[in-house]
Amino acid sequence: MGRHALLAVVILLLIMLGVVGVFLFRYANLNSEPIFQASIESEQNFTDNKKEKSGWMSELAAIGKRDYILPVNEIFIEYNQPKPEKPKITAYELLIDKNDIYSMFCLMQTLKSVEVDFTVIKDGTKSQIFLNTQDSKLLQNIILQLRVYDIHSSVREVKL
Repeated sequence: MGRHALLAVVILLLIMLGVVGVFLFRYANLNSEPIFQASIESEQNFTDNKKEKSGWMSELAAIGKRDYILPVNEIFIEYNQPKPEKPKITAYELLIDKNDIYSMFCLMQTLKSVEVDFTVIKDGTKSQIFLNTQDSKLLQNIILQLRVYDIHSSVREVKL
């Protein structure tokens, strides 16, 4: 009895697989015909538009094939024009000894209060602070204001 039931289940599954396969095949053929027909029509329109347009492309296509081939694969062309040098921008990097949240808050408030352009780049435990100013008195003033918050700092000139 067990063998006959197993055989009946296998035959039933094969029949269902065949029916599903036939339906999928018919579905694939129904959906592909309009797309294929549309692509043929668009290709015919494209070739008709190509024939209507005459210009340098048609002239280039009419050039015949030469009997010789140059013995190189690549051609390098070099123009010896002087490259304009970018002016180097002098900025200052502010080096601080502390990098905790409170110190960074005090640093930001100090830099905003003196109205200097600055950029802070934070890399995990390390911060780089760049100041865009040329005023040495302003830099000394920033260092002195940071000492009030027990942040020891120094300034280093950087070429950007």
